[in-house]
Amino acid sequence: MDDLYRQIIIDRYKNPINRGKVIGGKNAVKANLSCGDKLEISAKIKNEIIEEVKFEGGGCAVSMAAVDMLCDKLKGMKIGEVMKMSGEEIEEMIGMDLTYSRKKCAYLGLETVKKMIESE
Repeated sequence: MDDLYRQIIIDRYKNPINRGKVIGGKNAVKANLSCGDKLEISAKIKNEIIEEVKFEGGGCAVSMAAVDMLCDKLKGMKIGEVMKMSGEEIEEMIGMDLTYSRKKCAYLGLETVKKMIESE
């Protein structure tokens, strides 16, 4: 089963669906200094709901695939729901066990989104 999830991660890394920038949206930048991953998340939020969200940046396959999948999940979510999300939910999305260092990569997108929301 892990092979299937690894393939999904590789596919999302090579062909991200949500790469880009939301024009006129809020944004935040965050980096994982331990491995060099860097993300910029931009989103359009209206009435406490994320209407559109995209990312730019670079990094390992886990961080890029995780943020791409996260963007899918965030569309239509209420800000309060997003702020309650945990790293465990990211791991469930990815569908495979991650080492401690890979968890930091996978969580980077969620941390960046929360930083963006907190900056409102």
